[in-house]
Amino acid sequence: MHISPGRKLLPLSESLSSHHWQNIRLIATDMDGTLTVAGKFTSKLVKNLENLTALGIEILIVTGRSAGWVSGISHLMPIAGAIAENGGLCYVFDDEAPILLTSIENQTIHRQQLAAVFAQLKAKFPQIQESADNSFRITDWTFDIANLTLEELQSMDCLCQEMGWGFTYSTVQCHIKPLGQDKGSALLQLLQTHWTQISPQNAIAIGDSPNDESLFDPSYIPVSVGVANILQYTHQLTHKPTYVTSAAEGEGFCELAGLILQAKGDQGMTDTSGH
Repeated sequence: MHISPGRKLLPLSESLSSHHWQNIRLIATDMDGTLTVAGKFTSKLVKNLENLTALGIEILIVTGRSAGWVSGISHLMPIAGAIAENGGLCYVFDDEAPILLTSIENQTIHRQQLAAVFAQLKAKFPQIQESADNSFRITDWTFDIANLTLEELQSMDCLCQEMGWGFTYSTVQCHIKPLGQDKGSALLQLLQTHWTQISPQNAIAIGDSPNDESLFDPSYIPVSVGVANILQYTHQLTHKPTYVTSAAEGEGFCELAGLILQAKGDQGMTDTSGH
């Protein structure tokens, strides 16, 4: 877990020229706290997703939620696909079978190893409780973040590292995961294998919490956005988003969507006029 001094993020309203937004072809977005408002999808969000998709923009959800959750979401939402478990696997629209992004030789042994790490953490932090969706997971193990302090989270991170595992957390859950498994590297892997027609320069990432930090890493995606609620975590991040929205949660995503839709609309008017 990296801690670095905070720096003022650029407001999305002061972002790059409309030419950049006109060239966006893929939006990689976190889900909880980025697409949701008070834990729910809104009709405004769904309409924005539909409008973006209608313009040929691929929407890829990149979440820490379980394979079980994401399998359903990837088929029910107007999106191209969804990465689950912070980069562990991906579901692509119209394909029932997941794409495994983390190599696991033996699923049973893998789950047993994760359970053993969780038991070690629970011995030191007896208040932690396995997440309700943990049984629907393939690559990682989760427990509720509850009222854990930053110091406790840092200690858990160190313990996991000592045992040869990775650790991250979001606004809702803590994750024990294989080393090197993160959202940014998973996204880059998919751009190189499944969305080969889209370059990182034509993509943008958006998120709201520490487990989105790799999405803010410019070595993966050059330009990223944080919804306003990211501000409570920026002092903990080495990689920070390029821009921050004025609105929080799903309203912040809609703010970004509106900017892209406007730029695409301006592009269409220019193309039609022949200039």
